[in-house]
Amino acid sequence: MKKVIYKVLFTVLLLVFGLAGKAQAVQFDLVVLPTEIFNVCDNYFCFPEPSEIAANYVIQNINSYKYMSALSLAEVRAKMEENPQLKAETQNLLKTYEETEKIDFQALDQISQAFGVKSVIIISCYAITDRSATRRGLWEVLEISSAFKITYPFNLTTTAVLTDNVNNVVMWSSKYNKTVSDSNGYFLALNQAQAASHLEKIKQYFRNNVAQNISQNVHLRFFPKDVRTFTPPSANNAKDSGNEALNNGGQFMPNALEKLSPPKSLKDFDDENKDNNNSSNSDDFIFEF
Repeated sequence: MKKVIYKVLFTVLLLVFGLAGKAQAVQFDLVVLPTEIFNVCDNYFCFPEPSEIAANYVIQNINSYKYMSALSLAEVRAKMEENPQLKAETQNLLKTYEETEKIDFQALDQISQAFGVKSVIIISCYAITDRSATRRGLWEVLEISSAFKITYPFNLTTTAVLTDNVNNVVMWSSKYNKTVSDSNGYFLALNQAQAASHLEKIKQYFRNNVAQNISQNVHLRFFPKDVRTFTPPSANNAKDSGNEALNNGGQFMPNALEKLSPPKSLKDFDDENKDNNNSSNSDDFIFEF
């Protein structure tokens, strides 16, 4: 009889401590907003926008983390369609960020309240050439290149920013640059098959490089103790990351989190964009493509 009582008590204690542990767990919900979220591709002859491709992979990665979640882009669009005013404000917010990289925290506050989140990730992509600083969409560049058979390469720039909409600060931001061309310096598509090939390369770049980098840095801001950081591997092993970096010359840094940049105010973020328009944060995990 005593053994039965002890087993029951032991089971109750396990349940109590288990529930207490779950009650203490903090859930972080986010909204990911690519600047072209409303440019929906609905036929075979158009491609999803690069910022949307990156956002989908980031959402997928975030939802794989424990105690973190992000709505799908379809869910975000559906919510926006229910509130035309919120949709219009979101469009203005994303257009301003895409053109100037400035953040409207007032609009973000309304988005946060509508979705019940405290943080938003904004992702933008644009292409430029060494002959022109005009920002264009990647597929617009591909169309122009193919029409006029322009052979010089293009630079695809992706920017990402994580905001804290309670305190109106930038928790983290980074910029990624990728030269878009083949080994001969071409970026044009004379038929649908060639264009589809470019699309698959872009998807691979975002999946294996940019999305992993963004996701890990976002996760790092909420759960710093769960992320193992390493010194960069040697130049000969620049393509390695994670455990591979450790095995190929990278060393574990127990105090690496102390080197992280603190959250930035809106003014600091704008000033940094003016002074370092082409630079990226040094505390990022680097994935070479």
